[in-house]
Amino acid sequence: MKATTALQKQQEERALQRAQLAPMRPEWIYRRQGWNSFTREDIAQPDLADHPPLPTEDERLSDPRLAYHAHLKLVSHQGYDEVLLASFRAVMVNSDRREGILDRVIDAMSGTGKSLLLRAIGRTVQRDIEDRTGGELGAHIPVVHILAPADTDSKVNWVWEIACFLGLNPEPLNENALLRWRSYPDLSVPVNYVLENALTRLLLVDDIQRVQPHQLAPVLHYFDYLRNRLGITTIFCGTGASDIVHEARAIADRHEVAIQRRLTLRATHSPGQQDAQQKDQAHSLLPITWLDPIPFNAQDKESWLQVLAGYEKHLSLHNLNKHALTEHHEYLHNRTGGYFLALSQLICQAATLAILTGTENITRTELDAIHIGRGH
Repeated sequence: MKATTALQKQQEERALQRAQLAPMRPEWIYRRQGWNSFTREDIAQPDLADHPPLPTEDERLSDPRLAYHAHLKLVSHQGYDEVLLASFRAVMVNSDRREGILDRVIDAMSGTGKSLLLRAIGRTVQRDIEDRTGGELGAHIPVVHILAPADTDSKVNWVWEIACFLGLNPEPLNENALLRWRSYPDLSVPVNYVLENALTRLLLVDDIQRVQPHQLAPVLHYFDYLRNRLGITTIFCGTGASDIVHEARAIADRHEVAIQRRLTLRATHSPGQQDAQQKDQAHSLLPITWLDPIPFNAQDKESWLQVLAGYEKHLSLHNLNKHALTEHHEYLHNRTGGYFLALSQLICQAATLAILTGTENITRTELDAIHIGRGH
């Protein structure tokens, strides 16, 4: 038992470490090759001894530290670590189950880091599976990552997104064929074949907020097929995702029809027992992961300070004050509201400005010069 507990703790520590190393480069990770590069890439902090300050601004524009700060790493804090590990454990449990697999939902306000969490889960799951299978990436595709399609009138478009990730979508013969999006074939059969033989275990669906429940409903039974037949867990991510998936499930499974039928049968066999307040309610049973802005209040001041200290540790600046960010904790929370995206933008741009101007430090001067929205 002790050995099992120690192994689990070691696995969880490795999962957190890998998530924190994950770079943020979204534009190409919806294709298999790009996603594999993302999962394998670790962003190394530049050694300041190898990158001395440059005398002119033109020379500073080529400083490799600019690219590093543009991809500033995920900074760990207790709340984020807890939801990451909970999701990671659930997905890994699903991979060993033969029935009763549960899909999941990530929901939160914009700017809280939902997509970052989604990719961190996918990256962690893939690297764990690669470790256990000897890294046979030529044969295995542990994770598929797609966006909710722009045109969602039918199941075909969702399957097309998966096919694009796998590289199965046929190239259009000419411009007219490219414009005839609805003439594209249903690629369900080849997609199913590849997913089954590649031992895929996780499907990530981001930006679910762009679709209406009636647009998601037609594909839910296909996702059910992937789960029940192939053992693939689907994670839906987006603002309002829980409501969208819940309403889509009610449409797909004809919940209202089933409820009315049940009430009719009860009324027929037990007259007088039907009560409007006792009507059955059909609910999606999917586990929901909620992400909130990082708090800074009387109940929790440590999370915010922990995040700022983590950013200080990751900054690569020659003259950086020891507490360059933590000493401005109230100011930074007031400007960002605790939203990860706003904080990341503010710090990354301030670090870039510090390199370009040669100050090599982040002070209120650099922070005040950056505009990130939210009234600032």
